[in-house]
Amino acid sequence: MPSSFVPPSILLADHTYVLPPERIAAHPLPRRDESKLLVYRADSRSIDHQTFRELPSLLPERSLLCVNRTRVIAARIHLTKPTGGIVELLLTDPLRPMKDPAVVLASHERSVWRGLIGGRNVQPGMVLKEPHSDLCATVIDRNGTEASVELSWDRDISLSQVISEVGHLPLPPYLHREADEDDAKRYQTVYAVEEGSVAAPTAGLHFTDEVLSALKDRGIDRADCTLHVGLGTFRPVEAEDVKDHTMHAERFGITRDSLLQMYRHATSDQPWTTVVGTTSLRTMESVYAFGAKILRDGPSAHPSADVDQWDAFDVSLDSYPRADVLNAVLQWMDAKSVDEVWGETQLMIAPGCRIAMADALITNFHQPGNTLLMLVAGFCGGDQWREIYDAALNNGYRFLSYGDSSLLIRTPG
Repeated sequence: MPSSFVPPSILLADHTYVLPPERIAAHPLPRRDESKLLVYRADSRSIDHQTFRELPSLLPERSLLCVNRTRVIAARIHLTKPTGGIVELLLTDPLRPMKDPAVVLASHERSVWRGLIGGRNVQPGMVLKEPHSDLCATVIDRNGTEASVELSWDRDISLSQVISEVGHLPLPPYLHREADEDDAKRYQTVYAVEEGSVAAPTAGLHFTDEVLSALKDRGIDRADCTLHVGLGTFRPVEAEDVKDHTMHAERFGITRDSLLQMYRHATSDQPWTTVVGTTSLRTMESVYAFGAKILRDGPSAHPSADVDQWDAFDVSLDSYPRADVLNAVLQWMDAKSVDEVWGETQLMIAPGCRIAMADALITNFHQPGNTLLMLVAGFCGGDQWREIYDAALNNGYRFLSYGDSSLLIRTPG
């Protein structure tokens, strides 16, 4: 049942800053782990400046690292109208026959997708064609820049194969450039597996095989989750009060093995969990909200793992220990005889919310006045995000997707 909880006012004007255009990183550094790492400790409100390759020494031995294994797809496609005019389509998430991007992409059958569309006089019923292949997109409906289209093609190959031939990686628009050969590798994490995102989980772009090996040497386990980044990442916050902003639902999932890893850590003498990126944090807090609602209402009240926008603010879910919540989700999976749990999450993380599953967060530096910056503010508490961003601006950090990183520590180590 949807939450009826109404959050306090969260003003957009309180979550903005001046970002000079020259501080936006247009390209990645030669090596992923050469990026700067700002280390913030909430207990002492201290800030240190290090490099990302030093990350393993900064995390507790035998702790847990949670990452998002989603993979960016070549979702940007140039099509032609019957008149010959060019239309740009950005696929964001599938609607039919199902909402699981990985399954739909692996299918050889036509499917309906939501997306962003650019071009004049594009009307419902119009058939758009990719000029160098047999891919067609029939416009079902359009509302401004948003549209739904049915994709079809003649060959007996998967949609993933089709769009890999004709599509382009959807680099963020603030980079003001087309994707090149280097981006095909560098705009993916080294552990990306599950196809389905239209934007990279950029906090993970700093990891190398060497950093992952050093983490393993310190006994730090890795648990994988999945959140496919969809239309919401391109939708600005237009409401003055964020409680009037509607978060777009994104699909998230986690396996039984990962949940068992998390449960073992939560019940051990080293429960510390470091979450990599805003997408992983939203996934883990969504898992908590789902499990807490099972404990509060009973499993029969929650046949799916869908999570509402304000669940992280619902105080009726605050009292459950991390381990109990994870165990509740595992029991729910047992009852349904499934090895993975999937759901749709609209979860908003912002000042005043509950953070239940993470002791530290690795994240890049985000745009002024968007939901990702509010997530950082909610994670750090109060106005502390300003100290962090002022320090980054004053110490030459590079910002946004290809920029530098931060390690935000809530729990004393």
